[in-house]
Amino acid sequence: MSSPTTGKFQQWFKQYKTWIMNNPQGASEMEAFVKWGSYILAGRLKHSTLLCEIVYSGSRLFELFNDFLIKGTLPQLTIHSADRLKVLLTVLEYVEVLVEVAAVQLWGETGRWAVVTLIQTAKCIGRFFLLLRHKTHIVPSPPIKPLDRRAAVKSGRDQQMFLEQGNGPEVMRLPRSGRVMRTLAGAPPTHQRIFTTPCPPNNNVDEPIKSRVLPTSHLVAEVMHVLRPMCHLGSMYLFGQQAWTPWILSLGMDVTSLRLYSEANLTTAEKLELAHRRINLLYYLMRSPVFHTVTHKRIQYLLATLSRRVPLARMVCVPLMEYIPQWQKIYAYTWS
Repeated sequence: MSSPTTGKFQQWFKQYKTWIMNNPQGASEMEAFVKWGSYILAGRLKHSTLLCEIVYSGSRLFELFNDFLIKGTLPQLTIHSADRLKVLLTVLEYVEVLVEVAAVQLWGETGRWAVVTLIQTAKCIGRFFLLLRHKTHIVPSPPIKPLDRRAAVKSGRDQQMFLEQGNGPEVMRLPRSGRVMRTLAGAPPTHQRIFTTPCPPNNNVDEPIKSRVLPTSHLVAEVMHVLRPMCHLGSMYLFGQQAWTPWILSLGMDVTSLRLYSEANLTTAEKLELAHRRINLLYYLMRSPVFHTVTHKRIQYLLATLSRRVPLARMVCVPLMEYIPQWQKIYAYTWS
């Protein structure tokens, strides 16, 4: 028999789930407010770095939790058991910087690099499982992208209205095999039936087809992308953090991986992930030794110029100049 406290919690949870479904934009604004709080706290308190990461990681986990509430309400978006590894990798990606900052305060730089190595090793193993066992052709970062809530809620409402009118979906995709089948409610009259494969529902058009053969060049490219953080960390251990060899090795693996892909055989989601990876090449400007020899001086000069010539800009530029080296030290090696 459930206690009164449990009953109240279940009632509150049900009300909150209903509110999330009816107000996806309001939930997004609430999450953004919490996330921006981490930027406001930066550099203003004694342990602001750890506090900022607690707030930021909490906001990302809160966003993921709300997405799960919406997915659990919409049958066509429900996460299958094969995607549990993606959930674990996504959570790890959201909290890795928080764990790293906590390790610095507890065990110093040695503890920090030990934690970074353990996290990247776990992510590398998990991504290899997704690539080789679950046949995920391109593993995005994070593996579970934030949900387009407006489109998801609209799709769920349209489907519910369609079912309430006495109709059923014409086709469905089997959850395990991915095979598309026509439902009994969607079958045409006997004299109009054709025996061709029906088209899948619109909400699944961007899902990767598991039976699609992965070209060897794409497999090599994704393996290089997965191994890149470990190769970078290993070369930093051998040559030092300020050496050019780790930077060149990592950049070379990234560029080679991107050039091996042929976008002709990719889905829309996979093409977007490759575009995201190309944009992420700009992060190499923030990694050592480029940051300390080139980028940092340019950023300081730009912020100093703005603080002198733009009214009230000093209030923003001066804290940034003081905090950017700290950000570079924390975020330059997360690979997320």
